[in-house]
Parts: sequence; structure tokens; C-alpha cells
Amino acid sequence: MGLSDGEWQLVLNIWGKVETDLAGHGQEVLIRLFKNHPETLDKFDKFKHLKTEDEMKGSEDLKKHGNTVLTALGGILKKKGHHEAELKPLAQSHATKHKIPVKYLEFISDAIIQVLQNKHSGDFHADTEAAMKKALELFRNDIAAKYKELGFQG
Repeated sequence: MGLSDGEWQLVLNIWGKVETDLAGHGQEVLIRLFKNHPETLDKFDKFKHLKTEDEMKGSEDLKKHGNTVLTALGGILKKKGHHEAELKPLAQSHATKHKIPVKYLEFISDAIIQVLQNKHSGDFHADTEAAMKKALELFRNDIAAKYKELGFQG
């Protein structure tokens, strides 16, 4: 399941483009997540009142949270699979405090892929997309394993 050095390089190259506007990318990922899977909005007390895409686009809090999400994910991706230290507190908070099911991590992974396709179509070729999907799957599998250790059946 691990990625080759070449695959990690593809992931980190495209992630470099994301980092030029983490907040904007993050906001777009969350909007796409909430539009594609409205049930996920229930896990975010802070955003439940946002009913339309325009309201979401106008929310500074949503933008800030998008930045937080992608900053954390970027830190994990840069570890190239050696992300135990970064993953543990994330799994802990998402399992015990936020109670985020693994399925929702799959949904946000899909939203990330869609945003990358949309914003970076010229650079997000099939090989890069496959590598990113593989990296996100590795992340989800490792989170799921941590959830199990914590006794969370999410």
C-alpha cells in the first residue's frame, strides 16, 4: 500500500500548489464536502447555520477551518507515510471529541481530489491523481487503525 518515492514526489509537487492558497483550497474542499454530503455538516456545530454555497463562501470561519484541515493534511503528506506522531493526536480528537466516521474521511478525500482536478487541471494528470488517491487512502487506513485502537467504531 505504500507509495514509491516517485509517487510521493508527485503528491508533494501538487501539494506545493495547494500551499499557495491553503485557506482558499480548504474552503473549497469543505464547501464541496458539504454540498456532496450534507449529512457531514451535522458534525460541525460552527457551520450548521450555513445553508447556501454563497453563505459558505462568505464565512471566514469556514475559510479558517479549511486552512486548518489542509495545514494538518499537508504536514502528514510531507512525512511520506511516516506520520505516526502527526496522526495520533488527529485520530484522538476525531474519534473521541468530534466522532468523525472514517466514511467522512473518504468523502473529504473525494472532495480534495475534485478541488485539485478543478483548480489544477493542467498539473493534476492521471499519475498525480492516482498517487494522491493512494496517499489519501494510506492516511484513511492509518486513521482507521488508530480509531480501532481507541475503541471508536467510526
